[in-house]
Amino acid sequence: MAILLNADLGETWYDQQVGNDEEIMPYLDACNIACGFHGGDALTMLNTVKLAVHHGVAIGAHPSFPDRKNFGRLPMHLSPEVLHATLLYQISALAGMVKLVTGSGLHHVKPHGALYHYADKEAVAAGVLARVISDLGIPALFGPPWGELEKAAEVAGLSYFSEGFVDRRYEPSLLLRSRTKRDATIDDVAAAAEQAGLLASGRVRATDGNLYPIAVRTLCVHGDHAGAAERARAVRRTLDAIPPR
Repeated sequence: MAILLNADLGETWYDQQVGNDEEIMPYLDACNIACGFHGGDALTMLNTVKLAVHHGVAIGAHPSFPDRKNFGRLPMHLSPEVLHATLLYQISALAGMVKLVTGSGLHHVKPHGALYHYADKEAVAAGVLARVISDLGIPALFGPPWGELEKAAEVAGLSYFSEGFVDRRYEPSLLLRSRTKRDATIDDVAAAAEQAGLLASGRVRATDGNLYPIAVRTLCVHGDHAGAAERARAVRRTLDAIPPR
């Protein structure tokens, strides 16, 4: 099965430029478009949908905790009812735009930042997210391997794409290295391409220098990191050079 390359895009809002979606999009198989709560605005969302369609890239929603101040990277403890409404609001808005532009629905949902990690540890939150996705008729969920999101996707009958990151360091636990620590990100283009190749082969080199097994179906390059387009280009070349199995 081919490994999909995805990126978190559409995070510019009004006069706050984030990343360069036009440079990154041509290298992707799928994109995760911000829905306005951590980044993005209505016009950016619509323009990013059109850009994805132009390049034949599958479109997913990238909902967040309502935390624009911290770019959605701090956990929030919302009640299930509030979380349900928050997710429904964001995903439905993007789904409506995609329906208008393409005549079809979203390919997937990938939660953003703190919500991504919170829901993967909290079964109730994972279940709420999976239920919203299922109720909206969206077929797939992107998230970490082995956690509560994967379990919730299975219960809801969703296709699950376990995800690896080409531009983040992994701890021996296979959790991502905290952004508060040194060397949490991989900025070097060659190093990102090397990590992509390892992940595609079912392994990753952790911060202790050892290789660990990990099974993923999609790889992410963060669109808001400086140099993202160069890393996406190098990763695309790496993935395209892998013989089909």
